[in-house]
Amino acid sequence: MKVKNKTLCRMVENQSYPLNIININPEPIGIFTLPIEKHLNYKKSAQLIEKQAPKELRQHFPTEKYTAHICNNYNQNIFNQFQTLSNLKKDLIFMILTYIKTIGHTCKDVVINDAWLNNSSKNSTLAYHYHSNSYISGNYFINFNQEIHTQLNFLNDRIIKYNSPNITTPKSPDINTLYNSKTITLNAKEGQVFLWRSHNSHGYSIPNKGDKRLTLSFNSMPKTCINSDKRYSFSVVD
Repeated sequence: MKVKNKTLCRMVENQSYPLNIININPEPIGIFTLPIEKHLNYKKSAQLIEKQAPKELRQHFPTEKYTAHICNNYNQNIFNQFQTLSNLKKDLIFMILTYIKTIGHTCKDVVINDAWLNNSSKNSTLAYHYHSNSYISGNYFINFNQEIHTQLNFLNDRIIKYNSPNITTPKSPDINTLYNSKTITLNAKEGQVFLWRSHNSHGYSIPNKGDKRLTLSFNSMPKTCINSDKRYSFSVVD
C-alpha cells in the first residue's frame, strides 16, 4: 500500500453513528531531502567508490544474486574506508539526532556503527529483514529512478508477526488501508534519506526493471545511553 494520508477518517452510511478512526502505536519514518548540490557531490563520490573499491571490500551474497555490496561486513564501514564521504557522515549524524529529538527522545550523539553501499541491478529483490545491534537504521537513495527502480517497503508487523490477533477476518477486496495492508510503500526519490527504528522489517519483492539502483544503508546507536532512573547505562567508542 502506498501511503497518502496519515490518518483514516470514514463516516458510516448511517449519519447517526459517526466514526473516527485514529492511529495508536504509530511507527515514525523520517524522510530528509538533501540539497541538490550536496546530493550530486555525494553521488559522484559514491559512484567513484563503487567503481574503484578494492576486492577485499566487495561482497556478493547468495541470497542477493543481483546486488553487489561494498563494506557490508562486520569489520568494515564505508565511512572509515573512504574519507571522501566524511561530510555525508556528518550530515547523516545530524539527521539521526534531529529524528530522535523530533519523535520525543533525547540523545546527545550517535555512532554510525555500520555503513555500506548496495548496487542492485535488473531483477534484484531484497528479502524483508530488520537490523540487530542497532537503534536507528537508514537508507540514502543515491541513484534512484522511480521508473525502473523498486521502492523500499516496510512490513506491517501487526499483520505479519506472531502477535497478530488470533481471530482474523478476510481482507476486503475493495478497501486498502494502513490496517489491512501487509506492506507499506513510501514514495522515495533520489537524494532522500529514510530513517526508521531498526526493529522495523523492510525490503522489496518486486524485481527492479533496470540496473544501477545505488543506495547507502547504515545502522546507528547512541554513544551514551542512560535509562530514566539513571541506574543502567552503556557507552560506545566510535
